[in-house]
Amino acid sequence: MIALTKTAVKTALGIRSDADLARFFSTTRQSVCKWRDDEPIPVQRQWQLRAMRPALFRPRRKAA
Repeated sequence: MIALTKTAVKTALGIRSDADLARFFSTTRQSVCKWRDDEPIPVQRQWQLRAMRPALFRPRRKAA
């Protein structure tokens, strides 16, 4: 599995704040604030993201 950083996740979801990301994951802002922007988010949250937004992880088709 590709490790997803907090910055990459926020960009993919169109989220700007840690508070919005916390709401997405149904957790506290304090919890999300502990995640560094340039390091992978916890593995459990990566799996949760894959379950909640599978379209983000589907292979993209090449343009003809």
